[in-house]
Amino acid sequence: MFYVSIVKFTVSGIYSSALSKLLLDRGYQPTKLSNTLVERLGGEGAGKDEPDVVIKDMSRWQGVIVIGDQAKTVADTIVQELGTVAQFYLPKMYGAVFKPSVVERIRNGVILELEDRRGLLKTRGDNVGLVQVTGYARSVSKLLVTPAVRIRFGGAEAERTGRLIEDPPLPSGWRWRRRASDEENTQVASKANDLEEMLTSPEIPDGRCVLPGKDYVELVFGLEAKELLDVWRSKITPTIHGHHYLKSLGPEYSALVYFAEAVRERIEDKLDEYLKDTVVKGVYPRSGEEVKIFHMKPDGNDVELSSGYVLHSDENTIIVKRPIKSRGEYDGIEAERRIGDYAITEFKLKEWYYVTTYFRRDGAEIGKYANVCTPPEVSKVFIRYIDLFVDVVKSHGEVKIVDREQLEEAIHKGYITQTMYKKAVDTADKLSRELKSEKE
Repeated sequence: MFYVSIVKFTVSGIYSSALSKLLLDRGYQPTKLSNTLVERLGGEGAGKDEPDVVIKDMSRWQGVIVIGDQAKTVADTIVQELGTVAQFYLPKMYGAVFKPSVVERIRNGVILELEDRRGLLKTRGDNVGLVQVTGYARSVSKLLVTPAVRIRFGGAEAERTGRLIEDPPLPSGWRWRRRASDEENTQVASKANDLEEMLTSPEIPDGRCVLPGKDYVELVFGLEAKELLDVWRSKITPTIHGHHYLKSLGPEYSALVYFAEAVRERIEDKLDEYLKDTVVKGVYPRSGEEVKIFHMKPDGNDVELSSGYVLHSDENTIIVKRPIKSRGEYDGIEAERRIGDYAITEFKLKEWYYVTTYFRRDGAEIGKYANVCTPPEVSKVFIRYIDLFVDVVKSHGEVKIVDREQLEEAIHKGYITQTMYKKAVDTADKLSRELKSEKE
């Protein structure tokens, strides 16, 4: 007889209600949930068993981080249900310990070689010993590491301090964070001693992983995925349309969501109308206001474009003007970039693309660059979307699709779903036809 172990998970953050219901219905077992979630799930999740998988918000609330030995399985289930999700997977990386190799010293830190990736360690010292992975920084495309290595077995846990302390049977420089049974303490002490030996061993080259960690997955939710999460949340608690979109814009919008859901039953027939009006007037940027543009790539590399000023804003379209402040060449357009040029970008809020037209200082058009992406999400201070790699360019009267090979690589590596891939291909083909039909 075969026994299938049920994967236990815990979840926190703005997506917790929706994801706990989704995963519970798909056969996963919640544990260590908040009292509010336990009540919403009818008592499920009240147990105190250690979870196999931990799910928490990303730093800008654009999605979630899934950590654990079964993280990829759980992440794949979420992606299968929601569709418009970019997935960035680092196997056995969270909590992994490395004997690092210093690549470059920067202000207040060092760049490290960690096998096939780079890590960022914030330190002012010159001596870099063992480091442990604590996360991933999308803005610089590097692993975040700490010298405060922690080893855990059962209820026992010890930490490498880098100070001259003695706490036997741990090696010099280590201290107990929590003691447990003799067996668990022995396991932790043995592993700590092994790590110290590997650090000084000439047989283990710098840059090598000396202790694997747990799987780490980032799931970035597109606008349509957030709308499906609204549906999942509504199964266990009253939920307005746009709940996850608004809350993902930042904590300052939580009060609006809370109020709308509190009065939902009294004005349900007009709530969507009131909410749309509130979003357009109070959430979207107004003409003349400055906004940032966040270009979120599925491969874990986020790019912040230069800021711009809003020329027009309504419930369907936002138009932004960005001054060009550096020299060079326009990517794809094959034209010189000059200081004094400017870009006009039109975001259509339900479309899977936006178009930027570049102009010289005197208003002469240079070319157009259509970026294929998920429908943009808009707040008072930023516009963000998931970039889908492939783009369409119009320059010197010629229209061409560019970076198609990057889209193929993204689907091959599992960064995007088949739904996103097909939408990107269809959108690029449509844009190509439309730009070719434009009159010069």
